[in-house]
Amino acid sequence: MDKLQNALRRYGALLLVLLTILGVCLLFSYRKSGMFIDEIYTYGLSNSHYAPYLSDVAGGTLRDQVLTRQDLLDYVTVGWDGLDLGSVYYNQVRDVHPPLYYWLFHLVSQLTPHVFSKWTGLALDGLIYLCACLLLWRLVRTLYGSRYNAAATVALYGLSTIGLSTMVMIRMYVLMTALTVLLALLVAKLAKEPRPWLYPAVALTVFLGLMTQYYFVFYAFFLCAGYVFYALFRKKFKSLALFVVCAFAGVGLLLLCFPACLDQLFAEKLVSGGNALENLRDTAGYAERFTLLIRPLRLKYLKAARYTALFLLPTLLLCCRGVLRAGREKRLVIAPTALILLPALIALPLVTVISPVIENRYFYNLIPILVLIVSFLLHLLEEALGERKHGELWKNAAVLAVLALALWEARTIPPDYLYPQYRDYDAALAPYAAGPCVYMTDGYFAPVTQDLLQLLAFDDVFLTGDADSPALDAYLAAREAADCVVFIDVSPFWSSGFDADTMLPALLESTEFSASELLYENELSAAYLLSK
Repeated sequence: MDKLQNALRRYGALLLVLLTILGVCLLFSYRKSGMFIDEIYTYGLSNSHYAPYLSDVAGGTLRDQVLTRQDLLDYVTVGWDGLDLGSVYYNQVRDVHPPLYYWLFHLVSQLTPHVFSKWTGLALDGLIYLCACLLLWRLVRTLYGSRYNAAATVALYGLSTIGLSTMVMIRMYVLMTALTVLLALLVAKLAKEPRPWLYPAVALTVFLGLMTQYYFVFYAFFLCAGYVFYALFRKKFKSLALFVVCAFAGVGLLLLCFPACLDQLFAEKLVSGGNALENLRDTAGYAERFTLLIRPLRLKYLKAARYTALFLLPTLLLCCRGVLRAGREKRLVIAPTALILLPALIALPLVTVISPVIENRYFYNLIPILVLIVSFLLHLLEEALGERKHGELWKNAAVLAVLALALWEARTIPPDYLYPQYRDYDAALAPYAAGPCVYMTDGYFAPVTQDLLQLLAFDDVFLTGDADSPALDAYLAAREAADCVVFIDVSPFWSSGFDADTMLPALLESTEFSASELLYENELSAAYLLSK
């Protein structure tokens, strides 16, 4: 009984926070109704057997092809052939990302062969997300020692909009986030007390991070550079030498295990080193990038910021007192905090500038590090309060207050990537699912992949870029339906960018249908109903 009470006293706040985060993650996972195109790529690249894209499933082209529902399912699910990490490796060589997250996803998918479900990805992401929260807890404990501060920091990150967005997006960013926090933890431990096992752990973490997402390199580079200067200043030359060797060893392991990274990094593609350098050289576009990125963030988080300010303002006042009280005799751990935090502050604008598209997911991994700003303020607050009567009670009350604040933020601003509009898409298509389906595209796989969830409603789909295609006539004649759903690829950025106002009259003229009606439209395509 004493051991249980002691464990609850030491870890009760953390357990409460983690259970709350788990409950909120399950709530938003249940509310997730659709997937972003990259999320569907996660399923396809992980589970499709030596066929990284839908065009490979169709023999290399999507023009004048019929894809059945089973073809689509074969792309996103694993078969009874079982584990095949070589297929995942092959697919990632053809893609633009390293394979680690896809290997993990392929392993999890083995538990449910031939089943395509959002819960496959959400279960994996949820587990990794909780691990990231635990690592953040250890990082704060390493820097400041306080389990209450650590629990509050985990609550602020774990229930934040960006944190939850990291979890519900079925992509490698959640694993990159966990490994980023792990690397920060290892460096913090090295700064505090170098131990032999930490150096190979750094090498392994750098390797795993780079094998997850290349954008891991930015925080890792500046963090490692920061430790080099820190070790030089502290005259820890042996530690410095071991650290440099192990950090480069992590990079060397990447080149050894995934040499295709060099081709991907120097390729001239949207997601590549060539594109990043092009964006970096485009100094005229910096202002637009920051404006387009910051404006929605400012508007989106303004309401939560008001409630946060109510908490932080008195905290800042107490922190000022804490700084004066602590003086030089108190350990304010400014240097270790700066060592961990400054690399994230440097990497953030750099990633914003060079990211292939203006999306905040490229710096998701930096958010738990940036939350250390609040954690440091909480540390100063504890210094200001000192050893007071009923201190444990006050600290528990503070954790509950922070938890309530974080829950209010989660309630006020739900995460991205839930796609509630997909329910409307499904409802619009449901009455016509038994009929034919035509997809007008120039043959590129991106828009078709984005619409895969909706295409699964049909027995098959005919893909073509020509309204006068004889194969299209044969497909429609074989079904003799009164209605036909037609998807038109309208994205000039991702594919053909057909003009629906031009394509629809051409289809009506070349087929037996006489009228068209818009069912819905998304960023890449528009769905229409053709009727006789």
